[in-house]
Amino acid sequence: MAGLAAGSGGSPRRDAGPLDFGDNDGIMLPDAGMTFTPMMPDVCARSDVVAGRVTPQVILVIDQSSSMHDPLGGGTRWNVLRDFLLKDDGLIKSLQDKMKFGVAMYSARSADPADVCPLVTTVQPALDNYDAIAQSYRAAEPIEDTPTGDSIDKIVASLPKPAPDAPRDPVILVLATDGEPDRCEQLDPQGPEAQAETIDAVKRAHGMNIDTFVIGVGAEISRAHQQDVANAGVGMPAGQNAPFWTAEDDASLRLALMDIIGAAISCEIELKGRVEGEACSGTVSLRGQTLACKDPDGWELVDPTHIRLLGKACESFRKQEASTLSVTFPCAAVVLE
Repeated sequence: MAGLAAGSGGSPRRDAGPLDFGDNDGIMLPDAGMTFTPMMPDVCARSDVVAGRVTPQVILVIDQSSSMHDPLGGGTRWNVLRDFLLKDDGLIKSLQDKMKFGVAMYSARSADPADVCPLVTTVQPALDNYDAIAQSYRAAEPIEDTPTGDSIDKIVASLPKPAPDAPRDPVILVLATDGEPDRCEQLDPQGPEAQAETIDAVKRAHGMNIDTFVIGVGAEISRAHQQDVANAGVGMPAGQNAPFWTAEDDASLRLALMDIIGAAISCEIELKGRVEGEACSGTVSLRGQTLACKDPDGWELVDPTHIRLLGKACESFRKQEASTLSVTFPCAAVVLE
């Protein structure tokens, strides 16, 4: 049945991201203008420190194998995916000022020497990156094979290394593939060794704090393998049910990408100051409502320079077009930077 399947249940899944996309598939995001204001009525209280949302890096990992020429909805798998991502009101252009988007298209040719595999064309993630992505993506066409594991290793290795004192930007890979993987050691046939290599590559990425979410473009990739990759991508053990998506027409492909990208909008806030005292000595309020510390629907201190909204607070923060977030700590608990 055409539609969007996620996880092992096979029914349409829309709970991966709580964004409100509106009547015209527009995306509403919170205002990033937030302040961190110490509470004490002295010099500390007059020192306002700006806080800002952590900016996710989203790398769209696109299978460039020859089977991407196969039909999907009203076009080919390749064209439907590309056209949605590059349309004027699509995800990249709509969110390029809120997320650092990149793209990595991967394939291989069986006639090439082994040391040429994998073929990966990458546009590194950056803000306002639509034009660079569109130029590279529109110039590309499907090639031949699907060395997924080798390609993920190469993509991860190519990511710029942040400076030691740089802000933490979470990195996610969105893997859009339409078939079983093979590997550079033996491009054909596909089989268990290539599947295992893909899972191991995704596990290595997760070990570097890079999560991977997988979309099956069409129904040819096995659901069992999709589930294994989905589990490895977020650090779940085998036998559990991390969400994954199967897009069998152009509409369901849109929903899958919206869900994944929506969930990537960060509820983590960077503080331009260090909390050195008791984590729960601070007060965090969202749109005037005080949130409880270490509550499933409240907030937590991730490290001395970051807080994270949880549960319903996170959902509310993502949904609101303008969310006023106030974060305060007593002077004794914070060191201003």
